[in-house]
Amino acid sequence: MVEFIAALRRIGYDRTLRAGQCLDILTVSRSRIHGLRLEQPRIGFHIYQGKVAVFSTGLQSETFVENAQPVSDRVRDLLDRLLNQPIT
Repeated sequence: MVEFIAALRRIGYDRTLRAGQCLDILTVSRSRIHGLRLEQPRIGFHIYQGKVAVFSTGLQSETFVENAQPVSDRVRDLLDRLLNQPIT
């Protein structure tokens, strides 16, 4: 997880997305404050055994699993779609 977060930071997503976690899931959103409402778009990442399970809510609700490193084009596309959402 630490390596995946470091990769996201190198790309610059730490400056535009809010990160949070619940147990072993990293969640990123465009929320201004702590805590997400059901209608707020978000992406969750669960890292295990060299894989990342990705699931999104409010962004065409995608779910997929792939290698955790490096950050894939598919993950970047999903993150970029989240960046197009308004800060709420």
